[in-house]
Amino acid sequence: MCVSAEASFALSGLLVPVGIYCMRKAGQRDAASLPLSAVPVLFGIQQFFEGLVWYGLGHDKPSLTRSAALAYLFFALTFWLSWIPLSAMFLESRRKIRILLGVISLLGLAGGLAYYLPILLGMEPLSVSAVQHSIQYQFGHLPALDVLPQFAWHLAYLAIVSLPFLLVGRKQKGLIVLSTALIFSAAISHAYFWHAYASVWCFLAALLSLLIGYMFHGLPSVAQRRLENHVVVPLAKSGVRG
Repeated sequence: MCVSAEASFALSGLLVPVGIYCMRKAGQRDAASLPLSAVPVLFGIQQFFEGLVWYGLGHDKPSLTRSAALAYLFFALTFWLSWIPLSAMFLESRRKIRILLGVISLLGLAGGLAYYLPILLGMEPLSVSAVQHSIQYQFGHLPALDVLPQFAWHLAYLAIVSLPFLLVGRKQKGLIVLSTALIFSAAISHAYFWHAYASVWCFLAALLSLLIGYMFHGLPSVAQRRLENHVVVPLAKSGVRG
C-alpha cells in the first residue's frame, strides 16, 4: 500500500484530469456541486506531495522531505476536515442543515489547525520514515492530545469526513456509496496499517474520490438538458402529466 513515489505520482496524474473533468461538468450543470467536483483534483495535489515525500526519503533530501510532508499533512490533518462538510453544505437547500454543516466545517477547521499548527511551527518534532512500504508520520506530544486522546480524534475525524454527505437532502446513491466506502477504508487502515494510518487512509480516500468522477459522468450534458427543457416545458403547458 502506498509503496513508492511512482504510485503516488501515478495516482496524482490520474486524479487531476478526472477532477478537471468533474469541475467542467459542475460549471455547466450544477454550480452548487463545484466544491465536491474539486475533490479529485485536491486529492491529486495531496498525492503529488506524498510522491515528493517518497522522493526526498529515497534520495536523502531531508529539507524536501519535511516541506513536502508539511504540505501533505495540511491536507490530511486540516483541509479535508473543513472542505468535506463545506462541499456537503453547498449541495444542501434546507437552512437548518446548511447551518449545521457550516458549523461542522468551522469546527473541523479549528480542530485541524489545533492539531497541525504545532507541527508546522516546529513546536513539536516531525519524523517521516518509510515503514513496511508506507510512509509513517510521527509527531511529538501535541497539545490537542491533552483535550482528547488520539483514538477519539480519529473517530471525530472519520465522522466529519464521512457523515456530512449522508445529511444532504437530495440523496445521491454515489454520495452514500462514497461515505460508506470511506468508513470501511478507515476501518481497514486502522486495523492493518495503524503504523502509517495518515498515509494509507488518505491514499485509499484518494482512490475512492474516483467515484466522484463516475457521478459527474452521469450528469446530462448541456445539449441533453436543453433537449429535456424543450420536451418537458411544452408538455407542462399542455397539462400533460407523467
